[in-house]
Amino acid sequence: MENQNKREQRRSLIKGFFAAGAAAVLGASVSKKARASQMAQKGQDSQDILYRETEEFRAYYDSLLD
Repeated sequence: MENQNKREQRRSLIKGFFAAGAAAVLGASVSKKARASQMAQKGQDSQDILYRETEEFRAYYDSLLD
């Protein structure tokens, strides 16, 4: 009897791990799709450059290379 109870406990633990893993995968895919949807609504492409190379930027970048 105890052996069967332990077996059932292990089974439920493994089922819980698989359920949590599946939920994590689904959550990640949903959030990725939501972000892509938000970017599309804003008219942004994932290939957009998000900064402009100004004199200040160039001076800062050059100071890092020195």
